[in-house]
Amino acid sequence: MLYHGETGFIQSADGTEVTILFTTVDTCDTCGLKVICAPGKQTERLLTLPHSGEFQIGQKVQIEERSNLELHLALIQFGLPMLAFLIGLFIGYILPFQNFLPRELSAFFLACVGLALSFFAARRLVQKIADIVPEKYLRIVPLA
Repeated sequence: MLYHGETGFIQSADGTEVTILFTTVDTCDTCGLKVICAPGKQTERLLTLPHSGEFQIGQKVQIEERSNLELHLALIQFGLPMLAFLIGLFIGYILPFQNFLPRELSAFFLACVGLALSFFAARRLVQKIADIVPEKYLRIVPLA
């Protein structure tokens, strides 16, 4: 899970941003969200979050999720292509292409086109979510 319950240490803090240092754990290699939090093969991860609170350098903090990021990403990655495929299948079956192709074949071709277009839409949506992850999905909890 992305940063959920992970503890880190404040590396730098000014009035508007906080940079938190995490060490990479074994589960990072198999995590599907490592493209957001730790791209590459680093032993340490840095996360910079916009935050107006007062933190001291070296303070131990915990990161928690505000909403379910993994569910949103799963719906985009699996639900959107399935929906696009089914819509293409339906449109291809209803439109009269019988002069050129059999109805089932035209439905399959349009479903594949919908599936291909959903790839670009899903990629754009995931990039948009990756840009807003700190503000919408994560919060910093100071530990004593």
